[in-house]
Amino acid sequence: MPFTAQHAEHGRLDATQPDLGCGVSWEAIHRARAPLHCPACGGRMVARRSVLGLPHFAHRRRTPDCPLAGESAEHLLLKSDLATAARAAGWDAVLEAAAPHGAWRADVLAVSPDGRRFALEAQLSPITQDDVLKRTERYAADKVGVCWFDERERPRPWMSAVPALHVTRAAEGRRSVRGVIARYAAEDGWSAVADVSLGAAVGWILEGRVAPHEERYVRGAAAPGGDDYRGRFWTAPRYAAAAEEEAARRHAEQQAREARWERKQSARKARAVAYKQFWARTGIGSEWWQTFETIVRGALGDDMFFGAPSAAYGDGRPLYAKKDAELRVVAVALPARLGAWAEAIPIIVDDVPTLSRMAALAFCDMKVFIAAPGAESFECWWVRPGGVY
Repeated sequence: MPFTAQHAEHGRLDATQPDLGCGVSWEAIHRARAPLHCPACGGRMVARRSVLGLPHFAHRRRTPDCPLAGESAEHLLLKSDLATAARAAGWDAVLEAAAPHGAWRADVLAVSPDGRRFALEAQLSPITQDDVLKRTERYAADKVGVCWFDERERPRPWMSAVPALHVTRAAEGRRSVRGVIARYAAEDGWSAVADVSLGAAVGWILEGRVAPHEERYVRGAAAPGGDDYRGRFWTAPRYAAAAEEEAARRHAEQQAREARWERKQSARKARAVAYKQFWARTGIGSEWWQTFETIVRGALGDDMFFGAPSAAYGDGRPLYAKKDAELRVVAVALPARLGAWAEAIPIIVDDVPTLSRMAALAFCDMKVFIAAPGAESFECWWVRPGGVY
């Protein structure tokens, strides 16, 4: 049951318009034996009204191969509502418009005053996702936008793969969108917008106020199987931009957390290597070191603690003291090498032979403490280049 027919004198007729789009009344066509032909197959047609009083055209004979044949009353009504919505938005609406090369035929082809084209497809009959994707691609190849509409009780699986809207049936009163137009807030994520009329939704789409977007999760939007909606939906560009900014921010935070974790892991590994080298070089085991540390802290104060072996202090272990929330190095234990720091920072060793080795390395006057675990003593010596005093 098409809405369009070709008249021998008046040209193309559109039953959704009061003057049939050419200044002729419906009554003049309906009551007369007007010479009408199908714009798709060329077969003879007649003007009729459906049981609901909807004006339309019908083939005089069965034409199962005609692409306009076999349309249900529900399909006609949805096409009519889509055309009305497009016209209300200030666009021209051409029903059952075919591409010159025959690649597509739009239920409603909305045309803007500046020539932009957008197809509104009422898809009530079964269709595979592969077919609807191919038809969408054919529109895109001709730079024609498209949105698919379905009014069945449950949205079809293919609707999440292409730009589509699930709408209420006309019998339920004013048609409204059941899904999916969504808004975004950083605190709550994506959520479906409730109570949007079909006319408002079509107007927003044609005006570019909403555009297709794809996201994993939309609260409050039903999807096939009853789960929360996942897939393509419509939203305002500003919401899409806000979602991208928030995703970038969270990604940056995640990367920063991973970088901090990597640094901590690297530092932990570096400390483990430094300790292993320190124990091997000094020959001090962990039990001996604990006694050594107890002697040092008993002599210099319990508020002090040793750090990890540090290359900055000749691979020795710096002794830190905390004062006014700041840490300062007050001594270095068992360095393998000396540096400029040795002029101001005392050195702590564990026995006399190590004291002698420090003297052999000395290039300036140094203060060296001996914390001998075996003797449980803590002695202070002055070391100058060439000797111990």
